[in-house]
Amino acid sequence: MFRMLFRSACYSFVLFGWTLAALSLHVVRTPGRIGLIPKQRLGFTDTFVDARKWTLADLPAHAQLVQRVLQADKAELFEYLIDPSKGDAADQLNAAIEGSPALQPTPSIGKIDALLAPAGLSLPKALDSTAWPVDF
Repeated sequence: MFRMLFRSACYSFVLFGWTLAALSLHVVRTPGRIGLIPKQRLGFTDTFVDARKWTLADLPAHAQLVQRVLQADKAELFEYLIDPSKGDAADQLNAAIEGSPALQPTPSIGKIDALLAPAGLSLPKALDSTAWPVDF
């Protein structure tokens, strides 16, 4: 009985640890290497990314991942996508994701209002997202 309880606890700790690791890292596979980049926030979005067949046109769809790669000074992960004659890799990657909708901030009040809209509900005008100078 005790042995079974001990095994279950150990398996639970291992499973929890791997889940936490998956929530906190981007694992990016490129043609030349595999990169581990810490995430800005815990989440499953872009946890395991196979970027071997990406082009520059694919970068805006994963703009937050590319931005995080640039912040971690790992631009060499995507060196196969850039043209060395056009300058710095980080500048080319920034230019590729510039203006991406994934990088446009949405105020939190606006997010809540968007969730309520399908149900026919809305926030009072005092809580309108345009009345707040900062995002929460």
